[in-house]
Amino acid sequence: MHVILNISDSDKHFSSAIEEYQKRLWKDVVFDTLKPFKDDNHNLVIQKETESVIKTIEKKYTNYKKILLAKEWRLLSTEEVGKEINWQNCVFIIWWPYGLNRDELKSKFSDLKEISFGAITMPHWLAKLVLIEQLYRCKTIQIWKSYHY
Repeated sequence: MHVILNISDSDKHFSSAIEEYQKRLWKDVVFDTLKPFKDDNHNLVIQKETESVIKTIEKKYTNYKKILLAKEWRLLSTEEVGKEINWQNCVFIIWWPYGLNRDELKSKFSDLKEISFGAITMPHWLAKLVLIEQLYRCKTIQIWKSYHY
């Protein structure tokens, strides 16, 4: 099972597209959405949201492969994403606009991987849609279905 862990207020305008891919993936992908911390102090927001992500992972996803998504890290093709996840239990972390404390996450989770879908900035709901679509493509490649061509 894969979990997409994100910090978000709402993604209702893309929910039907996301639900379609979730249905195609036989419910192998679930979402765990954390509420954003609101404050004018961006450093405090980063600290609180990092703590929230760490607590959630420690409580629910300790034995999952942990993958952090952001624009400035390792670029992978669809095939490379498939090899990276190898259909193990994975938790994909999509963060809120101010980011997370990457160093704290890496010190807490030594197995944390970082990947990127490109240098562009996407709203969270679009990043979720792109991620679940890529997971679907990975699955079709794995089972030799023709969708990925």
